[in-house]
Amino acid sequence: MGTFALDSITVNYIKSITSGSVYDRGFLYYKNGRVRNIKYCYGELTAEVTGSELDPYLVEIFSDEDEIYDIQCTCLYASEGKTCKHTVATLLQWIENRDKKNAYHLLAPRQRTGFNPLPFEIPKLKLTADDNFPLYNHDNPAHILGKIFSELDNFNLKVDLLNGGPQLELKLVSHGGDETVMHISPEKSPRVFEKLTEMRSSDTIELSERVIQAKLYKTPLIPHLHADVNEQGHIELSPILKMKGSGKKNQTFLWEQLRAQRINTQWIWHNNSYRHLAPIPHNLIPYFNNEKPLIYKGKEVVDFLKNDFRQLLLEHSFNPSDRLKRVELHRNPNISCMQVEVCDKDWLWLDPTYKIGKHTITLPEILACIDNGHCIQKDMDYIEIPKDIMDLWQRGNGAIENGRIKMPKLGYLRARAECGKDVKVAACEETKKFLMSFDRITPPQPAPSVTSYKGDLRAYQRTGYDWLWFLHTNNFHGILADEMGLGKTHQAMALILAALQKESGLPNLIICPTSVLDHWQSKFLAYAPELTLALFYGKERNILLSNNLPSVVLTTYSILSRDVENLNKIQWNYIVLDEAQKIKNHTTQMSMATKSLKAQHRLALTGTPIENRLTELWSIFDFLMPGYLGSIQDFRLRYENPITKYQDDEKRQVLKRIIHPFKLRRLKKDVLTELPPKTEEKRYCTLSPIQIIMYRDLIKEQGSKLIMKLRDESKPVEYIHIFALLTKLKRLCNHPKLILNGRTPKGTTSGKFELFKEIMEETIEAGEKVVVFSQYLEMLDIMGNWLHEIGAKYETLRGNTRDRGKVIARFQNNPDCNVFLGSLMAGGLGIDLTAASVVIHYDRWWNAAREDQATDRVHRIGQNRGVQVFKLITKGTLEEKIDTMITTKATLMDSIVESDDAVFKAFSRKELIELLTF
Repeated sequence: MGTFALDSITVNYIKSITSGSVYDRGFLYYKNGRVRNIKYCYGELTAEVTGSELDPYLVEIFSDEDEIYDIQCTCLYASEGKTCKHTVATLLQWIENRDKKNAYHLLAPRQRTGFNPLPFEIPKLKLTADDNFPLYNHDNPAHILGKIFSELDNFNLKVDLLNGGPQLELKLVSHGGDETVMHISPEKSPRVFEKLTEMRSSDTIELSERVIQAKLYKTPLIPHLHADVNEQGHIELSPILKMKGSGKKNQTFLWEQLRAQRINTQWIWHNNSYRHLAPIPHNLIPYFNNEKPLIYKGKEVVDFLKNDFRQLLLEHSFNPSDRLKRVELHRNPNISCMQVEVCDKDWLWLDPTYKIGKHTITLPEILACIDNGHCIQKDMDYIEIPKDIMDLWQRGNGAIENGRIKMPKLGYLRARAECGKDVKVAACEETKKFLMSFDRITPPQPAPSVTSYKGDLRAYQRTGYDWLWFLHTNNFHGILADEMGLGKTHQAMALILAALQKESGLPNLIICPTSVLDHWQSKFLAYAPELTLALFYGKERNILLSNNLPSVVLTTYSILSRDVENLNKIQWNYIVLDEAQKIKNHTTQMSMATKSLKAQHRLALTGTPIENRLTELWSIFDFLMPGYLGSIQDFRLRYENPITKYQDDEKRQVLKRIIHPFKLRRLKKDVLTELPPKTEEKRYCTLSPIQIIMYRDLIKEQGSKLIMKLRDESKPVEYIHIFALLTKLKRLCNHPKLILNGRTPKGTTSGKFELFKEIMEETIEAGEKVVVFSQYLEMLDIMGNWLHEIGAKYETLRGNTRDRGKVIARFQNNPDCNVFLGSLMAGGLGIDLTAASVVIHYDRWWNAAREDQATDRVHRIGQNRGVQVFKLITKGTLEEKIDTMITTKATLMDSIVESDDAVFKAFSRKELIELLTF
């Protein structure tokens, strides 16, 4: 039978069929003894390899006389057709077993071991016909000799070297002249020679002249691996043998030249002498198995220096030259500088230069090495160029043209951020101005004055408007992420009005949560009354699309999800997302619908662009500039996982630089440096379906009778009954539980409470402290229960609260306590709550002055931040009507009235009838 390919494989062969990293992991598995139950038979090798799973992996390797033709493993990596670490470990273990048991394999019969015979003949005895010895071909030669020597009284032994050595030929000659000839195998001959020469004085042993002149050296030859850099700059590895302790040149033998003289791994027959070989160190075996010196070029040098060199340095028998020791391997060169020139309006020419160690690498050198193993040789050093080195430019949609990179400005901004702040940029003047404006090193050109805007922008709001206009004129899109209460709405309105002033052709779409739809409408009506505005909301909304569209259309996220096909037929100038975190989940229908709309400009408004995960930021940018942050998979791999799982600050800084040009965020503490302003904002909501039914029933059952009496001027006004009904209606607007003794059908909610939760979530997420006032203790209970459910810490102050000072101190001084719930009567006077910067009036007081007094618990001396005041109003109910009446009676409200009914009684009959109408 012939030999199989597995009988001669080497470690170098294993390396050739896999990558360096897989080989390294497989080598560790092999060294750690993970290979079990290895079996071999007729070219088929099987083994079990313990890994990370409970059950071991099964490896099967099949070979014929020419090659290994199939490798299988039960691991997932191998299922993709790749050579896995379990296969590497199995092959390394096989090589060790094969080499260690070489001598045993020579003599053991195939049917017992399953191993193929090695290319040596089993020595056989030639016996005469008169055979007095029961000898068998498979007996151990040492055992045979023992039997022979026990009969030396009857025989003489003649010893000679067969064909000049290294095999011994023994002739046993009887007194009668009969001869028995035995040939000792080359492997056993050195030991037999040693025994025979010790017995050479015996009269019965006759040594031939050739045997007498032969020698046996017990001092072993030591295997060494010599390594040097040849004249061509390549690394050359030469396996050699050296006399122990000898540095003489003539005592060094090239392994290749001794191929014919090698008896086995332990002995060499050289110059008529048996020379003992010391064991080859394990890490050097692959180089000795290769027989010839190895010459590594280019990428092979890089792999050797990266994977093998340091390991070999630990071997005493590895002899690198001083010249080789000075060779350095460099990996992953960094961009050191970049030449930037304008190509045209939207494109740039980039010419980057890389540097590592003392070496400088140009882009043409990088491009030339890509097809040459990603390796560059500089002087005596080697530089490994990563295969993904051009990915940086490809992510920015760059293309190679004439040895330079042509890239859009948007892609360059991302590439520059990923390069790092240490990269020197040599740019033309035009590009410098562009970059300095983007980096906000120099302020952008002032945005145009907007004559249709009837308000006054604060200084920081004007800066924000200038920045938004800079993005507009450069055809970029961004996130205005100012802290809540800094007037994102006003800055966005100024931008839209400026765009209409310059480009009046296309309509603009603003998408917002339902709870702030009325807020946007009221802002436009107040500050841009001449603007044509419409709500895309309600049953008749699609009629709007059939006519000439107004300048600004307001709609909600929920309406957009249902009517995206109709809205997608329109080419918009601006699409503005208010509370843009609503599209944080990129897989939702709402998010996908928003991103499908067609617009020339896009703007996102949000105080919390990241609520839980970094992919929420990716989703917003996917709306603004699809592809700028790569695919979602690339973003997770490149940024989210390193930052969130491994706290990679470098990646965090890179991401921050990438988004910086397109995100503007100011905090109250940074921009409100004067006496903190107080910003009041009315937030509108609607009744839930069950609230509508209950509200109508109350009006029908009780209000109609009171209205009839009010219309009769001859009858007195029943203030007590009217006040009782209006109070009941106010409680219903707060929450149905307040008029049903806490018992409500499952799923019952309140439009106002849902708006309240939305504002609270944003405020808590922003890390702000908030004070909430309500007239009703039951409402404070509902709020407290919800805060407890979401894990928010809060304090509460009521009329029956003891140790008011401690309650207030805990809220003021405990950074973990973000919410203060107070009844308007108990918390509206005489206390200091300046730790908060947000005030929510959940239900409206009859007297605006009382609300202002409560607000001043927060907006007072000692407050160093702007205070945002929210007043929640249910549209279409008495709350909206009360708000209108309070506004018209500003003079009355300016006075401090101690009792509520004093203000209430100031209402006319007509006003009271209006309050009782739905």
